[in-house]
Amino acid sequence: MKHPILPSNEREVALRRAIIHAIPEYYAWTEAEQEQHRLNISSETNFRIQQSLLKSLFDINTNSEEQLDDAINEFDDEKYLLLNSALLPFQGIGKNNFFINEHMADGITLLDFPSLGDYARDDHHFQQQARKQEDPTYEIQPYRGDLFPCWARLTIDGEFNYATLFSLAAWLGDVVDETGTTRINELIPHDYIEGKNHGKQERQGTLLDLQVDAAGKESQLDELQHRFYKYMHARYEHLLERFDKESKQRVYIQRIEQNQEPHINFIFSDKNAFDAVRFRHFHPDCEHIAGDIIELDTLAKQEQKETVKFLDTNYHDILDNHDPSVTRLRKKRKIILADGVLDDLL
Repeated sequence: MKHPILPSNEREVALRRAIIHAIPEYYAWTEAEQEQHRLNISSETNFRIQQSLLKSLFDINTNSEEQLDDAINEFDDEKYLLLNSALLPFQGIGKNNFFINEHMADGITLLDFPSLGDYARDDHHFQQQARKQEDPTYEIQPYRGDLFPCWARLTIDGEFNYATLFSLAAWLGDVVDETGTTRINELIPHDYIEGKNHGKQERQGTLLDLQVDAAGKESQLDELQHRFYKYMHARYEHLLERFDKESKQRVYIQRIEQNQEPHINFIFSDKNAFDAVRFRHFHPDCEHIAGDIIELDTLAKQEQKETVKFLDTNYHDILDNHDPSVTRLRKKRKIILADGVLDDLL
């Protein structure tokens, strides 16, 4: 499906004008120099480019980063799509203008990771160290091709696309989560209602106090959810280990629609699939090892079936054997939302 955004030549003209305005010498540089500058751009230069684009594309005037952020925060999906598609050739690398829309440490850019495998290993190391810092008893796990789902943008045959990158284990983990959440609500219908402290001001934020209402089956619901969380974790670990051993080196390219926007899921079977994909040649490398999407659908249906079976079995066990008067010990937590966050929720 073609999405109605400004023709590419008009976006290119707007971006070129913005670049010349912010970096007059840019087009006198070599491609390598341009790329290094783009990926290490200062916040001031980035503001000037986006400031110019907002004027050209939307006739919006901004005089500060705060005004620019406020204007962009008011955008609907169509305006975001136009702005992001116009900016991508300046943000991305390679023929697909590939861009990972994730935070990176100061001084680190996509150029530091020749392949997706290099990026995934670095992300794994960061995540493991963070967990170790939070819990000194945590045992560092070896890298097995795991990757937190991350957002990306790219062009394919000149068409802009949003994308999400998954490991196969993580993608199937989402299938299990969604299937299980739906099934639990079918077994024990429930909702969340505002507690007595919901919306109260505390320090520099607002208390989030939502309590479950399961028509008297709150204890059974809590027990079923507890078992399901353990099941999800065990299932993810099993899938990660299985796909690492199978090492099929495949990527499943799943085109979907999200809010009428062009979106592609790239789902990588294992660490060898990550290693086979270079950021500069992202889409051609993915197509080279593309797996049959029917395989993905089959795996998803298997996980859905097993999840429903697990929950149904445990639901009946809980009804027969669980003592609702026993309350599981847990840490008390107070959730405070910073002022201005999730206004529509409160």
